[in-house]
Amino acid sequence: MNISNILIVDGASTSASYAPLFRAYGIPCIHLFSDPVIASHFGAMINQQDYVACLTHQGDITQTLERLSKWQISAVLHGLDSALAVAGAIANALNLTYVNEPELNLARRHKFEMIETVRKAGLRAPEQILSDNIQVILNWVGNRNQYPVIIKPVESAGVKGVFKCSSIKEVHRYFNKVMNSSSYYEDPNTTVLIQSFLAGKEYILDSVSLNGKHYLTSIWLVKRDNGSSPFLDNMETVDHTLPKYTVIREYATAVLNALGVRNGPSHLEVILTENGPALVELNCRLHGSLDLRLTTYACGRNHVQDVVTSLLSPDYFMTSCSHPLSFYGQAMHVLLRSPLAGRKLRKDYWSRLETLSSFVSYKSNLPTEGITPKTKDLKTAIGTLSLFNRDSKQLATDLLLVRHEENTGAMYKQD
Repeated sequence: MNISNILIVDGASTSASYAPLFRAYGIPCIHLFSDPVIASHFGAMINQQDYVACLTHQGDITQTLERLSKWQISAVLHGLDSALAVAGAIANALNLTYVNEPELNLARRHKFEMIETVRKAGLRAPEQILSDNIQVILNWVGNRNQYPVIIKPVESAGVKGVFKCSSIKEVHRYFNKVMNSSSYYEDPNTTVLIQSFLAGKEYILDSVSLNGKHYLTSIWLVKRDNGSSPFLDNMETVDHTLPKYTVIREYATAVLNALGVRNGPSHLEVILTENGPALVELNCRLHGSLDLRLTTYACGRNHVQDVVTSLLSPDYFMTSCSHPLSFYGQAMHVLLRSPLAGRKLRKDYWSRLETLSSFVSYKSNLPTEGITPKTKDLKTAIGTLSLFNRDSKQLATDLLLVRHEENTGAMYKQD
């Protein structure tokens, strides 16, 4: 494939790394926001200097295609889930080959249709019901009489609107909360999805596909807060070369095939239950908010690099899919939390993180000595911390030091 130009739709978060890497190979990128609302919310995350043009889709696909016609576009990549419909429509209109099966577009972004499609393929997945009627939901929960259950929107991200319910009362409360709120991308929620709870260890599997061949970049063991909103605590790479992870790898491949994933990045959230792996959800995009050094250190390659390689050197990528997997040490992505609201961080809080033996990087969500919120979800985290160490005990020790400062209040400026 001769690569001329790459179109990137809603290229925030990890996908902001696409354009600089393509540019290093002399390949221009064009950026497109899928609508003005997304542009207003995520525009600050886009470095316009990385692109030859930055555009916003105004709802008319024909008009957008006309604006793009001055470039010969070889592939369309997207960052946020909000881009899926527009990116797919453009790729199909241009008859591009680096696409997924179009008839399963809905199943790849609508969480109810996703699970139904996976179940029809004979793969393990949660029981579920979708409705805008609270009585229908309550009847389903009452007839099952098994708790907890999970309530969520059908299209969202960052666990916004995801709640674990342990009673009928909580189901009623969180149903109303989801119905009266918007998704992560500010779309109104018009229905509520409720699913059976999957008990077991949670894993995230990052993969890149080319012509239906899937390469597993990394597997992360996920730990979440135990409250009603199960936001991330931390996640750590596991040695995915070990035989005990074969069952998860094979299940992930089957899910990718069932959902028509043929090209590009994906990450899957899977619970290893006592009966085997079961899908939480698939996201056909890069794993968000990660320092790319983490998987590079741990596995020798990363999500963004693999996508670029699959486009620039498809023969090499296909050959590498049959190479033995590699693992070089534990990487960890940590959510930095504030137990208290209305406090200021101590002046040396961030510099103290840099002294950890496993330190790679941090990202602050606060201005210097800003006022902390109480962390209750991803958006109220004060930042993220990236760690790597070949010694898993040292990695665990460093995490404990971070949590100790949070739990004892040592992270705060003293009056």
